[in-house]
Amino acid sequence: MAVKIRLKRMGRKNRPFYRVCVFDGRTRRDGQPVEELGSYDPRASTTAEKYNINRERAQYWLTVGAQPSETCASILRKLGVRKDGLVDVEDRSDRERKPAAAAPKVEAVAAKADDADAASDAGDAGDAQAS
Repeated sequence: MAVKIRLKRMGRKNRPFYRVCVFDGRTRRDGQPVEELGSYDPRASTTAEKYNINRERAQYWLTVGAQPSETCASILRKLGVRKDGLVDVEDRSDRERKPAAAAPKVEAVAAKADDADAASDAGDAGDAQAS
């Protein structure tokens, strides 16, 4: 039996959420799963609300040969679930952004402009002395 980990669509029209389930490969998309591992809500705002998956069971199914769909593989990767074991992953959405990294580039451009102005001023002064 080819076992797959894939999404089962739930919810109403224009407001989907999905259950992450283990299926026999021949089962239709919204059919009866072998096991439900959790849920995925693409419209939720935080990572904790977006992914609610039993990581230990997902890791077990991967070790026994279940093949995740592309979307499920991406979700499991974000949660740190690997075939060879679980990995702790920090919450990327909650960490602070570093806008200060862009500031040195602006200063470097301003410094180059000042150097160019100084060079052109020196060139103009040399032309004035030659006349």
